[in-house]
Amino acid sequence: MAVLRIGIVDTGVNPWHSHVRGDVTGCRIRVGADGTIEEDGDFRDPVGHGTAVAGVIREAFPEAALYAVRVFEVGAATYPSLVARGVLRAAAQGCDFVNISVSVPRGPGEVAVAAACAAAIEAGCVLVTSAQPERPGWLPASLPGVYAVTADDTLAFGEVRARGPLQLVASGRPRDLGFLSRDGNLSGHSFACARGLVYVVRQARATT
Repeated sequence: MAVLRIGIVDTGVNPWHSHVRGDVTGCRIRVGADGTIEEDGDFRDPVGHGTAVAGVIREAFPEAALYAVRVFEVGAATYPSLVARGVLRAAAQGCDFVNISVSVPRGPGEVAVAAACAAAIEAGCVLVTSAQPERPGWLPASLPGVYAVTADDTLAFGEVRARGPLQLVASGRPRDLGFLSRDGNLSGHSFACARGLVYVVRQARATT
């Protein structure tokens, strides 16, 4: 069986974290001092968000090759152009599935994000993204052909349910950390997205 390749467009990934170790490569995409988009190999995670997402995926698929695309710096903001470039980079690296725990508002940047997602899907990638009910119409969740996953705190830890062909709800919790209470850990639509991706991969494997 071919190696499962999964892209993670997020804040980067710490490949040495106990929840992540294994085959991890990646890149950073950022806006340079002159305003142009730059790429380098620094996919370290200064926040921990992308690492927690990767931990959920690694638990389910320990043999997978993870490709981290860092589109954030230290702050919580990024640009639609970086998200678009990140999706294209993951596709170019041969990722079978891409986790996008990012939401982009409608506006000038939506054209680039929509075009990148359409190109990635045409190339054979399966895109799974977080959806926020309080932000209807945001991308990539509202795009055709993209799996949209929403957190539902009434579900059991790790549970995922399908609400439509491309609509999922899932537990919005990452993996537990021994030194931190579950309530003190990260949570939300981003981690529902990662659990949704696990569900989608397993469904795809069951039909092949």
